[in-house]
Amino acid sequence: MSYRRDAFTWTAFGALFAFGYLNAVLGPALPYIRSAEGISYLVAALHQVAFAVGAGIAGMLSARDRIPLGRRAVIAAGLAGGAIAALIVGYGDVAPATIAGALLLGLLATLALIRVWAALADAHGSRRAVAMSEGEVAVSLAGITTPLLLSALAASAASWRLAFAIGAVTVVVAVAGVLRTEVPPPRPRERGRSRRGRVQPTLVIVFSVVALEFALSFWLASYLNDDVGLARGTAVALVSVLYAANLAGRLLASRLARARSAESLLVAALGLVLAGLPFLLIAAAAAAAVTGIIVTGAGIGALFPLTSSLHIQASGHAADGALGEILTLAALGQIAGPLLVGALAQATDLRAGLLFLPALTLGAAAGLTAHRRTGRAT
Repeated sequence: MSYRRDAFTWTAFGALFAFGYLNAVLGPALPYIRSAEGISYLVAALHQVAFAVGAGIAGMLSARDRIPLGRRAVIAAGLAGGAIAALIVGYGDVAPATIAGALLLGLLATLALIRVWAALADAHGSRRAVAMSEGEVAVSLAGITTPLLLSALAASAASWRLAFAIGAVTVVVAVAGVLRTEVPPPRPRERGRSRRGRVQPTLVIVFSVVALEFALSFWLASYLNDDVGLARGTAVALVSVLYAANLAGRLLASRLARARSAESLLVAALGLVLAGLPFLLIAAAAAAAVTGIIVTGAGIGALFPLTSSLHIQASGHAADGALGEILTLAALGQIAGPLLVGALAQATDLRAGLLFLPALTLGAAAGLTAHRRTGRAT
């Protein structure tokens, strides 16, 4: 089966860009939210916990082979509702309001995200790893744009809060495209592959890589500001380097996935992460930190789409159900990663808190090893 980008594929990429913007704005905005609301590291981390709880609820609602509403309706309504929730985060100005906004943002945007990924996977079948890697490129482009825009707005006469309003406009454009495009219906479940009754190794990988990715992206600006000693504006802007490295990793993975297996590419990506983390964790100046961000970020960028493709192939569910499982475990990772780092940072500092990152990488490697063994056994 050859890989071809049709009208729906480009529409899906637009929807993923919109989701990527909503997903990326919370972490870089955190130093400004903390300052505006006068909150601690732990209270700040509750924003990410709330986002993840919402995403987990969305995953559990979707982890079934039946869907009560059509994919197009869920994508459009989820993105639009997520944009409204993001405005609450940006303009709420008190912790209870912004945390509630983060919860709604995670729930509604993730409901849309699951349907986009599922439709993209079904549209491209055996080439889903290529399509999903390219889809993550769209997420990365949004991730690069968002911190730069937020930093520029904060340094200008406009407020950093305006970034949330611009995100809402971006979503409106994406929703208009979704409503005008035919979305592929769900494919029938592929029977005979279910491994229910035990934890699938691919879901262990999902948990680990998402906890790793969100812990780093959520706390990076604060770490560079508080522990490496960079100015706040510089620290926030450097989050874009992480997303640029993610983009490079996803572009490379999308190319290599045409000829290599997802498993072999995951091995290489995890190796990159382990090679880059020491530079970041011992950084005392911008040069070492940027080196670590680039190498680690390139590895992280390839992890989620490759793991998702692997799980869809191994799961006994149709794509929507498999993506529901993935996003449920991803939500747990989103909670565990930033919260554990934040808890340790509260007791010591963020440099010590980020020592969770190598452990999470090794956890993903252990899950991949178990998956390969299970595959050989069956």
